Amino acid sequence: TVAFAAEPHPQVAGLISMAGGRGGHAYADAGGNCRPDLLVAAAAAFGRTARTPMLWIYAENDSFFPPPLARAMFDAFTEAGGRAALAQPRFPGPDGHALFYAQGGSRVWGPLVAAYLADMQRGAPL
Repeated sequence: TVAFAAEPHPQVAGLISMAGGRGGHAYADAGGNCRPDLLVAAAAAFGRTARTPMLWIYAENDSFFPPPLARAMFDAFTEAGGRAALAQPRFPGPDGHALFYAQGGSRVWGPLVAAYLADMQRGAPL
């Protein structure tokens, strides 16, 4: 989704990225990512041309993209010019990386998405 946002999409009002990225559990280590530096660099590169507003959702207990890595990618993206909001909710399950499809996950991300869409409808800036 972040890469998709880097291209012009005049008919798209907003995008939502749920636990976006690549890698995780490097060497069977939860919270370990084999090349976090490249993820941050890619986020910056995509942010340079991304103009579609985005909502990024990473659970606080995501074992693939822990909060410091998600924040670093987000900061690189927005500092490069990308428009986004970051949410890092707590998911009560054992691994927040499953937030989107896990039982009860929509109770966590649903209100975040609803608020984002309402803000988009009102034309509220990020």
